[in-house]
Amino acid sequence: MKRNSVRHSGGPGTQDGEGSRLLLLAVAIALLIGPAAGRLWCQAKAADSVVAFVGVNLISMVTNDVQAKQTVIVRGNLIAAVGPSDRVSVPQGARRVDGSGKYLMPGLADFHVHLAQRADLAAYLASGVTTLANMGSPGRSIIAWRDSIRAGQMLGPDLYAGYYVNGPTRQGGGMTVETTDQARAAVVEADTAGFDFIKVYNSLTAEQYGAILEEAKARHLPVLGHAVRAIGLEKGFAAGQVAVVHAEEYMYADLNRRLDTTLIPMAVAFTKGPGAYVVPNLSAFEAITRQWGKPAQLDSFFAKPEARYLSPYWRTRWQGADYVRRTGTLTALPFLMHLTLGLQRGGVPLLLGTDSPTIPGLFPGVSIHEDIRLLIEAGLTPYEALVAGTRTPGEFSRRFFRRAEAFGTIAPGQRADLILLEGNPLENPATARVPLGVMARGHWLDAGRLAALREEAGRGS
Repeated sequence: MKRNSVRHSGGPGTQDGEGSRLLLLAVAIALLIGPAAGRLWCQAKAADSVVAFVGVNLISMVTNDVQAKQTVIVRGNLIAAVGPSDRVSVPQGARRVDGSGKYLMPGLADFHVHLAQRADLAAYLASGVTTLANMGSPGRSIIAWRDSIRAGQMLGPDLYAGYYVNGPTRQGGGMTVETTDQARAAVVEADTAGFDFIKVYNSLTAEQYGAILEEAKARHLPVLGHAVRAIGLEKGFAAGQVAVVHAEEYMYADLNRRLDTTLIPMAVAFTKGPGAYVVPNLSAFEAITRQWGKPAQLDSFFAKPEARYLSPYWRTRWQGADYVRRTGTLTALPFLMHLTLGLQRGGVPLLLGTDSPTIPGLFPGVSIHEDIRLLIEAGLTPYEALVAGTRTPGEFSRRFFRRAEAFGTIAPGQRADLILLEGNPLENPATARVPLGVMARGHWLDAGRLAALREEAGRGS
């Protein structure tokens, strides 16, 4: 693609190119530091050859139950065997993790993040998030991180990299295209660079959107993102957009900002028909609602215990966010919760997603548990909410992403992404907020290592 064919601005949520320059500087420094600096998120080392979780209460997420006194054997980065502890033999020399009285569940997936630095990876892992879908920008550092993690050269959640494309706009935000030829060329560039999907944004014209979908289908790249205003979600799903991020996109597009619950069945029908997925992003809307026009709210975010682990980069970005300077009051959250429940009950598959850490108050990793809480408050069962962060992301990835591995349940052949917990998250989801340990691609991180990861995340880079 010719360099003058598109405009690159500061990325989602930025007002100008300053965010982009800061990001490039942060990436450059991180790459120069490299693994030799001893950063924990860079210390992938070879996964323990064999790890055995012995005597655990197993929450496989295949079904809504708990299987007591189970043993899970991990070889390399895959689950090798699962079964009752009195029937599954622990291989000689295996590293044993005593799970007596503890609960083992799959790692969580956050399907809406905006990474800016490698320290972010440490923050997500520390909260049990082992898979991320980055909705980011044209920058290619995410791809390098993804490939390094999968090659065992760097420690972090498994990554799916999104290529962000917007139409003509004065607001900036990532890659903007002016013509249909440029829209098509953006997809070609994304495919050539190795991105996993295209993220479409609000201002694309109908013609640009059509060109993106056509080229993406030819290249087997899924298209997801916002509701393109010129098309709307009903037509977008019918044309091939496979997912929408933010439940409020229904409100901005097809529902014409009407908070009318009688319209929910219509939205459910046109979403379910083509088989589209939804990332409700309730945690993002709640965080924005809390701070909209309320300058003091930002101080309350920084007063939270988890703020200790917020990197200097994101602390600065949050201080410059303009939500607190806006006027009016947001009142749509109850409607969005009704909509989310309607989608769930109507058979539309949901995915956890937070839009962290770009929005103040959405701490990387920690925010996934706010998303779970809000799904349950909307009326989902704890099991349904956890499915949205485990099994369904695994199914979505295998269906649409070309480089996907099996993950999301605890079964032989699945990627070894696991969380060890003190209590049963099906009864008390809050127990998942403080993992006793996390396994990512076969790398076992005990409580001490998780604490160190949080400290590293707070230092940033």
